[in-house]
This record gives sequence, structure tokens and C-alpha cells, in this order.
Amino acid sequence: MGQDRLLPDPAVLDALRVGGDFAVIPHVLPDVDALGSAEGLCRILRAAGGRASVHAPDVPDIYRWALAPEVCADGEPAPGVTRVAIDTARQARLQIPGRVAVNIDHHEDNPGFGAQANWVAAAPSCTCLLLPLAEALGVPVRGELATALYRGLVGDTECFRVNLSPAAFLWAARLAAAGADCAGTAERFGQRSPGFWGYLAAVERAAFDLAGSASGVPLRVVPIPADLAGCHALLPYEHALLPGHLFPPEGGILAILQEGQGGVRFRLRSRGVDVLPLAHALGGGGHPQAAGVQLVGVGLDTAVAALRAAWAG
Repeated sequence: MGQDRLLPDPAVLDALRVGGDFAVIPHVLPDVDALGSAEGLCRILRAAGGRASVHAPDVPDIYRWALAPEVCADGEPAPGVTRVAIDTARQARLQIPGRVAVNIDHHEDNPGFGAQANWVAAAPSCTCLLLPLAEALGVPVRGELATALYRGLVGDTECFRVNLSPAAFLWAARLAAAGADCAGTAERFGQRSPGFWGYLAAVERAAFDLAGSASGVPLRVVPIPADLAGCHALLPYEHALLPGHLFPPEGGILAILQEGQGGVRFRLRSRGVDVLPLAHALGGGGHPQAAGVQLVGVGLDTAVAALRAAWAG
């Protein structure tokens, strides 16, 4: 979608112009895009005259660096606070359960669950929606705000390797011109520890191809145990990097299953195949070529079994 077509929904602008108190809520186990979007929206609302905080109690340790502490609040939003969902495809995936007044998202399959206003528009990153939103609210995009938005764009495109279109580079250029810390962001994402290469080799050895789909589309599964990153002493973000070299042949799907303390997170990526039917069968959602799923309270064996069943069905 062209940048000139990303115009904020008037109902969203009306809801955010009124001032008052806002609770910005990203999705469970937020990634860099969700955190950059949450921080960016919080800074925009504060600059526009409102009071806003990010409510994200379960930020994974590997992403904690991507959210400024000064925008965060502890606990549940107080009664009367306007709840705003950001970068969340389904209401059930919000960090803080309950209804939200405003819903801003870039996932095409978002059903529009905001009680008062919804703005759902396809973009390489949810942070791309916030630059025109800031402009519509009269907030200059520069400094820490520009950097938060740029960081989210780099995170959701996985360093400009997935979910790409010419628009991604145009958004990057706009944010760079606005003063985003591109060099610092590149350094953060580009860090590689001595143990990273051993980790990558272990990940590659664990990968396997899954048969069983009537469509004949190849599916490569990459199961990553919870303790693997610790065994290799990875730096923050390193074990979230997509092992893109493991993609099956063109037209296939790559399913990365990352085990954590609370369950297993799926990252579904494809080249030319719509992964949303598979994501929806597992209870997730996202984009046609980049979707996610979170299975709570399960281990890798159960997650792989669920993937097999969904793939066969």
C-alpha cells in the first residue's frame, strides 16, 4: 500500500484528539514492532496533550531493550482510562484482557474489535501507521519518536528480509529523514555473539520437513527448545532472528516454533503461499506471508503435534 493512502480513520483521530488518559496495550509476548508501536503511540499521545502509558507486563527479556522504561506503567489501567490496542490482530491476544475503545493494527485479518474506532491498514510494520497519525495530530516526528518507529519497522521486516515491498524502504527513508537513529538501530540488530553460530548450527540440525498436506506445499519446521539460547549465551534479540536460509523451495512455508516459559510461539513465513489458513487453524493470525501463533502452557512436542494436525487438516 502506498504511503499516501495510509490516512488515519477519522473516528480514530476524534478518539485520540480528546486528550485525557490512555492505556496503550500491545499483544501478548510483544515483538519489536509491537513495542516500537506502543512506545511511539504513547509518545504521540503525550505530545498531543494527553496522558498515556504502555501496559505491557510480559515483555520477553530478549525484547526488553526495545521499550523505553519511562513510557511504561504497572498493573491494570485505572477505570475511565481509554484503552487503545496496538499491533494486535485479535482481542484475545491483548496483554490486558478486556474491551478496547480504539484498535490500530496492520494485520489484514484484524476483524476490527475496537468498541469506538478501528484503523486497520496493511503496512510493512504497525509503526508505519503512526507516522501519518502523528502528522494528523500535529505532532512532529523526530528524535526518540522517530527512532521507536524506525526500530519497529526494522524489527517487523527482520532487518528488511521479510514482509517487504518498495513501501518498506520509503517508510525507512522518511523515518531516517526525521532523525531516527539508524546507525544505533543497525548496531543493536546486527550484534552477534561468539555463540550465535553454534546456536544457528543447532537450529539447522533440528529442522525437518513435514508432509501430509493435500496441497503439496512444502513445510519446513524449525523447533527451538527454551534452553537453547542460554546454552549458547546469546545476546538479546539474537535467538529471535529468522533463520531465513532454512526456507524450503520457493512456494513453501517455514514454521519456527520457539519454546518459552509460558508456551510455544509460532512464526510462520512463506514465499508466495498464504499462511493465514494455517495460522487461523492454530488460533493465530497476521499477514498472508508472515503470521504468528501462541500456544500457552504447552511444550514443543505438543506444539509440533498441533502443527501436524492443522497441516493435515
